[in-house]
Amino acid sequence: MGTSSTATCDGAVAPTEVLDERVAADVFAEFYRAEYLPMVRLAFGLVDTPEAAEEITQDAFAKVFERWNRLQNPGGYLRTAVVNGARSELRKREVRRRIRPGRPQGVPAQQDYLLDALEQLPTRRRTALVLRYYGDLSEREIAETMGIRPGTVKSLLSGGLTQLREVIDR
Repeated sequence: MGTSSTATCDGAVAPTEVLDERVAADVFAEFYRAEYLPMVRLAFGLVDTPEAAEEITQDAFAKVFERWNRLQNPGGYLRTAVVNGARSELRKREVRRRIRPGRPQGVPAQQDYLLDALEQLPTRRRTALVLRYYGDLSEREIAETMGIRPGTVKSLLSGGLTQLREVIDR
């Protein structure tokens, strides 16, 4: 069985597989440019440090890239990977807090009252609120991203907003 070839713009003949890979790489690069900042904002809303948010986002893009040709909904997969990465980061932080309670000396506390208030909410409520209001996702998209039912999303958003108001009013 022979390999198929296609003439490139410079007249050289390239195998079709190479061209397909180039097209896929170009499409992924465009996807990356379009989705990078929104995903960093989403991650930042969940984990509250720019460094962690960027790392989570990069890891999520790496997962998407590995599966790029097999994904039917790369945007949904990316959001889910970002949320799962943030959850993982928050679990690691909780373990570190149990081992070393308190803020390390010399690390200034950033004053962002909304993020401080969000930090006091349970993880699922905080995640739903951040996906809705930072990520601008619909209830259906939040349900897909979190792996829950749309009715549960409505409940989490309603309870989260109520609890957030109470935290802010204190």
